[in-house]
This record gives sequence, structure tokens and C-alpha cells, in this order.
Amino acid sequence: MKKFLIVLFSFFLIFLLVWGGIKLNFFLYEKRANERIAKVIEYQGASKENSNILVNVYDYKRECWYQEIKFKDDPEISYQYEYTRSEDEVRIFAMYNNMSLDLANKKSKYPVYDVYFKDDKIIEVNKR
Repeated sequence: MKKFLIVLFSFFLIFLLVWGGIKLNFFLYEKRANERIAKVIEYQGASKENSNILVNVYDYKRECWYQEIKFKDDPEISYQYEYTRSEDEVRIFAMYNNMSLDLANKKSKYPVYDVYFKDDKIIEVNKR
């Protein structure tokens, strides 16, 4: 009986360590994504205080952190930010009623970029 309790406690401890490691990993991923996206918003000339975050989740299909934001001074356009940690890149998409701006014949107030980082600094910006 004593052996069974030791084995059971060991499995519980291993499970707890794995679960804690995963939670810590996602906490750090979200923190870095929020910092990078805030820098990109500042680079766009927008203000984080002037925005409403509609969605803030990890996208398992694309393996990136995803935020959908609407700015108060550009309310009909939703800006989608995707941060990929492996490439240290933030991609911005702008949508009008779930339609690409090209299809909707609309212009966004803020430019749409692909932004690459290295050591917390923006190293490359590609306008799309």
C-alpha cells in the first residue's frame, strides 16, 4: 500500500510540474505577444488606449498569438494582429465586416505591415 501511494504521489507531482510548465510557457508567450503588438501599434501611429481588444487568444491552427482590435477612431475596420514566436514576427490584417479591404473597396486609417523583431527591436518592416 505504501508503494502504491508513493507511485500515485509521483504521478501527481509529475502531472503538476508539466501543467505548471505549460501554464508558465503560455503566460510568457502572451506577455511577449502583448509587448510586440503594442510596439507595432505604436509604429502604426495608433494608440493602445484608443482601442478595444475583441479577441486575445492563442491560435492553435496557425501556432501564433492572435489579437483582434478595433480602434475608436476607425470603428468599421477590425485589425487582426498575429504574433509568431518562432519567427519573432507580427503580421497585421485589416478587415471590413469579415471581408478583406481589397474586396470591400475600403481604406484603413492605419497601415498594414509585416514587422520582424530581434532583441526587442524592430529590424524589418514590410508594407502590404
